[in-house]
Amino acid sequence: MVRRGCGGVIPAEEVVHNVGGTVRVLTIRGIPINIHVSWLVIYGLITWTLAVGYFPHALPNLPATTYWANGLLAALLLFVSVLLHELSHSFVAMAHGLSVRGITLHVFGGVSHLEDEPPNPRAEFLIAVVGPITSFAIAAVLWAINASGLVRSASAQAVMSYLVLVNFAVGIFNLIPGFPLDGGRILRAALWKWKGTLGRATYMASRVGVAFAFGLMALGFLEIFSGSFIGGFWFILIGMFLRGAADASYSQMALREALGHLPVRDIMTREVVTVPVEATVAQLAEAFWSHHVTSFPVVDGGGAVRGIASVQQVHGVPAEQRMERRVSEIMRPLTDDLIVGPNDSVFDALGKASRNQVGRLAVLEGPRLVGYLSLKDITHVLALRGLPDGVRSGAGDRAARRAP
Repeated sequence: MVRRGCGGVIPAEEVVHNVGGTVRVLTIRGIPINIHVSWLVIYGLITWTLAVGYFPHALPNLPATTYWANGLLAALLLFVSVLLHELSHSFVAMAHGLSVRGITLHVFGGVSHLEDEPPNPRAEFLIAVVGPITSFAIAAVLWAINASGLVRSASAQAVMSYLVLVNFAVGIFNLIPGFPLDGGRILRAALWKWKGTLGRATYMASRVGVAFAFGLMALGFLEIFSGSFIGGFWFILIGMFLRGAADASYSQMALREALGHLPVRDIMTREVVTVPVEATVAQLAEAFWSHHVTSFPVVDGGGAVRGIASVQQVHGVPAEQRMERRVSEIMRPLTDDLIVGPNDSVFDALGKASRNQVGRLAVLEGPRLVGYLSLKDITHVLALRGLPDGVRSGAGDRAARRAP
């Protein structure tokens, strides 16, 4: 899956998406909008800096409660701006046929979770450039409203002035050609058009992103040595995350190139051991000992898959209850995140197996169980693909037929 980050900062990649601590707050055009717990940290920090710094300077001689109220509102509207920035990425991506899993607001702004890479350089450019354009448009509209004199309240004017400044800064920052910022993705689109391959373009753009990240960290150390500790700290922190995001983005691209054209049927286990849905938990535990595996597909009398049972679920049942309790009571019911098709790419299967907290996928062709796939199968293939071509080709054929 592709992470497209912005909001004036950087995407936190897997850090904010695959760990816990996110809460869905609403859905817009089918796109889930999530808030990570780290968002509360930055929301509080921005509110504090506005309440003790910006608003007392912009609106002198007002009660402290007014400054804090304005700070809370301005910080909230900042993240609304970040959300609009992310939605613009998502809407253009959807217009180019890409699926959007969701948007997450986090400590470094926001990130859009796209299911796939853009289909061509033009789509990549349009998806990337619309974010900064949106931020500039928000700044322009708010500036025009402020300049028109329609807003009489001094507090409202101060809030809007802050939002004009910060949205303009978001747009400028995201145009810096440091992948995976929007500017880095614009650079990747140009390199993709020039070089003709997405993989090479991603590598080159990610190296520029890493160089920019080191530049930010160096600037941060200079700021600290000059006495600006907080500003320097943030430069260093953003640089560290940007470096990690650039490396992670390229690694994801390399994974896609290694696995994206490989179908699941080539590496799945075809001789699948199943357990009946009416079996007892004790019988399930015995099956784990007999077959030396950690999960089984659970099937009904007609052979249809009903779920997946793992050894962790057995551990959750007291020993004295295992003779009475049934597998159907403890299994993970079959849902889309536990299913993959034999013709689906191994890369897509890797994403599902990494997220479903089971690490296994039932391979279904229609209603029929035709195979079973584990994260171990996929990592084994990745290891084999690192071998020389002559060794790899023969070993790869054997890997497709091995037992889990």
